Amino acid sequence: SSRVLWTLAVTQFHEVAEVGTMNFMMLWTNENGEKELVTPPLDGTILPGVTRDSILELCRGWGEFKVSERKFTMHDVARAVKEKRIVEAFGCGTAAIVSPIKLVHFGGEDLNIPIDPALGAGKLTKRIADTIMAIQYGEVPHEWSVVIN
Repeated sequence: SSRVLWTLAVTQFHEVAEVGTMNFMMLWTNENGEKELVTPPLDGTILPGVTRDSILELCRGWGEFKVSERKFTMHDVARAVKEKRIVEAFGCGTAAIVSPIKLVHFGGEDLNIPIDPALGAGKLTKRIADTIMAIQYGEVPHEWSVVIN
């Protein structure tokens, strides 16, 4: 299904905001060569949420890549796609937990975002979904949930 990737067009740079009614997250190799999960900061225009916070906390806890809440633009995304630096991107929110993004249309062109065809999502997207659902269903012990018999 299609969703709108909202940007803040206060400048010509189109800062990334949200995707549909979900928070936007992207795993990439940033301009400094670091593997990074990036999402826009909570600056009053971005929807705060439990799922967003949970994903950031999980990923920080895994310690496998940098996790950042910072501004970035569609021009940054477009350049990273062309340079093959994007690993994957997804929206996140309460209803879907995570929803993979495989294409963004910007500036008159389609920007293909990698996904693993066997998973129908990126590996991190799938791992996050599996981990959060395992916590929700009490399949793994976690401080976020209490199993009631």
